[in-house]
Amino acid sequence: MRTLAGSLLSLEFDRSSVTRVRHLVMVSAQEAGLEGVALEDFVLAVHEAVTNAVRYGSPPRGIAMWREAGMLVAEITDKGPGIPDDVLEREQTVTRFDFGGRGLWLMNRLADLVVRTGAEGTTIRLCMTVS
Repeated sequence: MRTLAGSLLSLEFDRSSVTRVRHLVMVSAQEAGLEGVALEDFVLAVHEAVTNAVRYGSPPRGIAMWREAGMLVAEITDKGPGIPDDVLEREQTVTRFDFGGRGLWLMNRLADLVVRTGAEGTTIRLCMTVS
């Protein structure tokens, strides 16, 4: 694992390391001061972004976490084809019978979410206030 100065976490990941990444996110978020429901929400939101990057994106896939101005920030990147507009514009989750389609919806409800996406890849930035 390569950690950048000022970063809590910075590494590339693939399908085989999703569980390890979730554990590292949990530990890093705890060390940054998150606890309780905020910790659980943040870890779940980041896990959804990591899982989507593996499922829909292309390598290299990466995650970085850092603190800035009372916030914990996680940025997940991939070089995939981008997220289709109809998925980004969805305001409600899909029905319980549909496969997929809940990740972005869930991330948006658990943390502050910023999405940059296009043919060159996707960047998901999730933020949570740290007391």
